[in-house]
Amino acid sequence: MADVLCVGGTGTVGRRVVEGLLARDVSVRCLTRSADGAGALDGAGASDEGVEFVRGDLERPDTLTPALEGVSRMHLLTALHPQEAQLGIGAVDAAAEAGVERIVFHSAHRAHAAPHIPHFASKMEILAALEVSGVPWATIEPNHYFQNDLWLRRSLEAGVYPAPLGGVGLHRVDVRDIADATVNALLDDGHEGIRHPVVGPELLTSADVVRTWSEHLDREIEYVGDDLDAWEARAGRRLPDWLVRDLRIMSEYFLSDGLIATEEDFATMSHVLGHAPCVFEDFVRETVAAWR
Repeated sequence: MADVLCVGGTGTVGRRVVEGLLARDVSVRCLTRSADGAGALDGAGASDEGVEFVRGDLERPDTLTPALEGVSRMHLLTALHPQEAQLGIGAVDAAAEAGVERIVFHSAHRAHAAPHIPHFASKMEILAALEVSGVPWATIEPNHYFQNDLWLRRSLEAGVYPAPLGGVGLHRVDVRDIADATVNALLDDGHEGIRHPVVGPELLTSADVVRTWSEHLDREIEYVGDDLDAWEARAGRRLPDWLVRDLRIMSEYFLSDGLIATEEDFATMSHVLGHAPCVFEDFVRETVAAWR
């Protein structure tokens, strides 16, 4: 029997959530498309030991019933997908049918403020389904991840930062903080029905990010992220058209409006996180040391 089913438990955030649950002696089941989940958690400091992998897919609702058998709580992390809302709603419905006692849903910071972004709109549709499901729920709503920069290693080492961040600023956040907040919302009392923002302590503009990387890489990094046409041309060589389109809409919003936390956001987060959030410069310092 598993205490928690993690949907999305082998991704960037999910692996850290699994690690945190195991540290608190919780039995974990991970939904995975692979017949053999061995090694799925490598790279995050987590181990497969103590994790039950069950084959399943949100695109195949019939696989959710056996995955949910005996589960008391579910962490639901839906990835970018053309039918993200429908897949997430299906998971909520299956959890309600299985008698799950709590769902913690991974949403996005200030998704309600930009419903024209397809990914954000999907999050709001899934939240609406949660609210009428009858299952106690909480959301974790993170800002832009520090760890997104790990995908940029080759560009950074070539002296370029290509991700569209803009000059308004985002309260970017460390995935480790997102995971800590998620584990607490899953296991502790007092979080039900709360939408928890999870944000970093600093408002980071593109200039701030590039300056920090330049200092720790000991070379001048050039920011080129505001050229969305060039970004789209690069992204189109490796990503499907629908995803490039969705990410461009999101990037346009970051450039025009940023993604800025409020004092209320910080107060709400302190209740679920339980410690000070990580600082971007510390993440960069650790990352550069690891790369070297």
